[in-house]
Amino acid sequence: MLEIASEIIICLLLATLIGFALGYLVAKSQSEKSKPDTNTKTETKNTAEKEVQKVEELTAEAPSKEALVVEETTSVAEDVEIPTENAIENALEALEALEHIEEKEAETAKEESAVGQKPELLSEPRKGEKDNLTDIKGIGPKVEEKLNASGIYHFEQIANWSEENMIWLEAHTLFASRAKKEAWVIGSKALLP
Repeated sequence: MLEIASEIIICLLLATLIGFALGYLVAKSQSEKSKPDTNTKTETKNTAEKEVQKVEELTAEAPSKEALVVEETTSVAEDVEIPTENAIENALEALEALEHIEEKEAETAKEESAVGQKPELLSEPRKGEKDNLTDIKGIGPKVEEKLNASGIYHFEQIANWSEENMIWLEAHTLFASRAKKEAWVIGSKALLP
């Protein structure tokens, strides 16, 4: 226990040292970037002088304020394309439409792959009482819950399953393969009154 604790402490100390070293390197590179060189100072003076000359030339020509604003906005708009709310809404609608199409395709594929005949499924047990399906060999409490959730509550329902019903159940449920393997139909027929 002491060995594990000491290893954890050593790892934490190493991580701290690495963090400090990285922080120092990042701070150093940031400070070097922020220090102006003498060359950049002269370049800045030159660009500032050029800007002053441009302003003097523009004031000599005296264009209207609207013209300056239009020139600035067109140059910015040419550089950066900003999506509008309508564009974002259109993109979201297109995405939803794609998802809806994919869902429909999945449903149709499932329907096409489903063969067989749907067995009798109930929304609730007859007369409000369900049979104890765990009496059938191979059905435990969890499988009984799945059967009940699928609409199967009575021995009679399982006893009436045909080969076509089993094919449908295999396509639509997870327990049909067990039903065949463990002979639930035979077990439920034996439990019928």
